[in-house]
Amino acid sequence: MASSAVMPGLWLFSAVFSVALISGTAAATPPNIMLVVADDLGYNDVDFQSPNNSVVLTPHLRQLATNGIRLANHHVQPFCSPTRATLMTGRHVLRYGLQNTVIWPQDAWAIPLNETFLSRNLQDAGYYTAYFGKWHLGLYKKDVLPLQRGYNEQYGYYLGGEDYFDHTRDGALDWHRNDTLEIHENGTYSADLIGNVAVDFIHRRANKGPWFMYLPFQSVHAPLEAEQVDLDRYPNLDGSVKTRAAMVSSMDTNIGRVVEALNSTGQLDDFVMVFTADNGAPWADAFSMGDDPAMIEALGLSDQPSRPPAGMHGAGGGSNYPLSGWKHWVFEGGVRSASFVYSSLIPQSTRGSVHHGLFHSVDWLPTLTSLAGASTAKNLPLDGMDIWQALLDGGRTSPRDEIPVNIAACGGDTKYQSIVDGPQAALILGDLKVIVQCWWRDSKNASTAQLYNITEDIAEVHDLASSRPDDVQRLLARLSFWEEQSVPPYPPDQDHCGQGKGQGPSPESGGNKYWDAWC
Repeated sequence: MASSAVMPGLWLFSAVFSVALISGTAAATPPNIMLVVADDLGYNDVDFQSPNNSVVLTPHLRQLATNGIRLANHHVQPFCSPTRATLMTGRHVLRYGLQNTVIWPQDAWAIPLNETFLSRNLQDAGYYTAYFGKWHLGLYKKDVLPLQRGYNEQYGYYLGGEDYFDHTRDGALDWHRNDTLEIHENGTYSADLIGNVAVDFIHRRANKGPWFMYLPFQSVHAPLEAEQVDLDRYPNLDGSVKTRAAMVSSMDTNIGRVVEALNSTGQLDDFVMVFTADNGAPWADAFSMGDDPAMIEALGLSDQPSRPPAGMHGAGGGSNYPLSGWKHWVFEGGVRSASFVYSSLIPQSTRGSVHHGLFHSVDWLPTLTSLAGASTAKNLPLDGMDIWQALLDGGRTSPRDEIPVNIAACGGDTKYQSIVDGPQAALILGDLKVIVQCWWRDSKNASTAQLYNITEDIAEVHDLASSRPDDVQRLLARLSFWEEQSVPPYPPDQDHCGQGKGQGPSPESGGNKYWDAWC
């Protein structure tokens, strides 16, 4: 169990809620909106879950979550780029070919330009929009960078897995301000940089109309790197568990700083904050890219297993307890995220509740645009649903009863790489979830189906497939429905621009190699 010790800054942060929670329950004006995404954060890597089994101290997140609505059944994709794409487009990734993998640094591809981003919807409705943190939605040409996709401001990095202090990936600098290389931030921890620019933004935008801030932290993706002040918070932990806990604490502290800035500038009224992880914690302590050797070795196998390894903490120090699975898996540990909503628009009677309704990351675009009064007429048909009223109604209320968790292109004759570990396809329908080794084109194999009641069996340990064959067929029929709508995975050189790599060095880059658009 996590300690209840008060962390620095918490006393001031506690005062925030005494002001904000008096607010009304409906927005008189378009609310300011903040969408916060944690990278590779495990379901049990925060201390706001109920019951709490975390060794990590997240007092600022806990204050927000327990004064908002915690989402116990919120789902995302198994890894980075796909979840971020669903948040920006409101559409399932199988519709544009991002179901098998992430967008790699060398790939001349990005989320297609006919997909309208949440930022564009809100910008068109009069919002001032900013993105601070991780992009991972494509960088190969200027048209796909943030300022061309509905953001007024940008600060952060385009790829994933950068060093937290020198901000390089594969020896090349990847840190940008307004889509221009930023060479002056070497040596400062990324969570502090992102917190600094978010706080500055809040002060600059006070009383200047509604704003949207997309705040995707680097924390807590590999490499495992932390500042000493955060490591010192955990004298009783060691190894990767200690380092990872310190990394989460740094993010938590900076989110606390952001909320304090909101409070000091009077911007917590008419305010909505969504917090989610992009996927579960990974099993290993470095880059996990499918068929993870550490996982294979742990299970004593030589081939990809049908079930993930068990463990309170993986080799990378993260925890998805009590869920099965890790990042890259379609089991709940990979795709059920640590999530909550905090808002002055939530009625007092609903604050502090835990919502068990079925939600997915595609739902935030229609929900937030509705709250903002923004049109989605430019968007391709949305898969997401407006869940705001369901959140206020509480319990298990939800307009959705189905999620195509993932349908990777797989099978013996496929040419596509998949970094999904274990079974490649899964679908949730109501309380039931079917998981199957492969469900793509001519490689469908119903004999591999597993069936779980994820309401009664959240850990997915009691396979019901043999005792409920009719339900298996019913869910596989829905999986086929979604597979028929899926497109093949993206081509890595769609525009024939060649592979990207660290460019330079140049005088403008301070003598560093750097990542930027090359096409």
